[in-house]
Amino acid sequence: MVERRWWRGDGGQAMESLGTGARGGTFIINNFICTIMDRDEAIARGLEIHETKHSMKRRSPWHDYHGKGTYMLTLVVEGRIPLLGNLVGRVNTRPGDGDGPKVMLSELGTAIVKEEIPKIHKYYPQVEVWKVCIMPDHIHAIVRVKEDLREGQAMESLGTGARGGHGATQTWETGGAPALEKEENPEMEKEKEAAQIEMTAKRGKEMDSLGMVVKGFKLGCNRAYWRIFGMAKATRKGLFEPGYNDKLLLHEGQLKGWKKYLDDNPRRLMVKRLNPELFTVMQNKVVAGRRCQMVGNCFLLDIPDKVAVIVHRRYSEGDLARLRKEWLACGERGGVLVSAAISTKEKEVLREAMNRGYRIVLLRENGFPKLYKPCGESFDACSEGLLLQISPWEYHMEKKTISREQCLELNEMAEKIAEWG
Repeated sequence: MVERRWWRGDGGQAMESLGTGARGGTFIINNFICTIMDRDEAIARGLEIHETKHSMKRRSPWHDYHGKGTYMLTLVVEGRIPLLGNLVGRVNTRPGDGDGPKVMLSELGTAIVKEEIPKIHKYYPQVEVWKVCIMPDHIHAIVRVKEDLREGQAMESLGTGARGGHGATQTWETGGAPALEKEENPEMEKEKEAAQIEMTAKRGKEMDSLGMVVKGFKLGCNRAYWRIFGMAKATRKGLFEPGYNDKLLLHEGQLKGWKKYLDDNPRRLMVKRLNPELFTVMQNKVVAGRRCQMVGNCFLLDIPDKVAVIVHRRYSEGDLARLRKEWLACGERGGVLVSAAISTKEKEVLREAMNRGYRIVLLRENGFPKLYKPCGESFDACSEGLLLQISPWEYHMEKKTISREQCLELNEMAEKIAEWG
């Protein structure tokens, strides 16, 4: 037997992976002698610890992905290659014309829709697939986990009492009992042990979770990919990029927005392809003396008639009514409203300006991710050249409230932009 050791990366919580329910100890799985230890013990034994590297596909740390929940999942094809279908149709069509933007599925896309997606509920009865959108290079799906995934059908493949579906079985295949390894130098052995620790901790965390469901689905898609394209053309590492993105449903109104977003995805893609310059994140653009990121119509900055929409606490109701009239009049005559839209009153003015189709420069506390695209009304305003979004700071994934200092900086930028030109 070969000994494998790993440390608990769960902040001290019990590792319930592999059905042991133990916080530590030694047991045997598939001819492996497995030892679970905490981080301090692993360090004390001289093992190199590889910390988790967070990415944009990381999960919500406060949510239990083993339990109930509704999610919008996004899986991206490796390299963004359009293997799942082709975008067809006309963007300027009326609803019901039948010639609007849509994706004509490829053989692979059709196989995923007809064969692989139905398997999710088949192998995981606790999971319902509510809505799916297949785009040329990615997939969106709204899924509902209606029961705790730890209470599903038993998996027999590991002999561990773990629960899950058929797709998860393949994820955990070892290819038979491992042969005894030759003695290696201590440094290489430490590296191998550390890698095994990291992998096993990750597997333990994903067992009986949404991540295991996604892994099973991706494996089925990989098989369809290899079958259709052949191993000579298909990459061995699989169809999709590593990981996936999920959004957790927090309220019912959010679900309506998700469904609308999925329905509108083909049109949005066609609009972006027709106007790529309006949806590209521009880096290191100097605005009001600061290097910024921008998305949208940068020529709005050259329009001389601009006004800064800033509401101060000292303003009376009469002041607000007068200023609101002046700001909207600027938009009406073709000028530009510039604002960080921080206060409620500022948001109300910007919302009305957008509804009227006025030109807007919006300043943001957060920057833009690599594949950023605006949503809802902002998307339409951007596609029509009516919106420019600017941020003087890099993109981050933190959930934080904008500071008073940042508010002052953005308002100062708005005033400088309005005076510029």
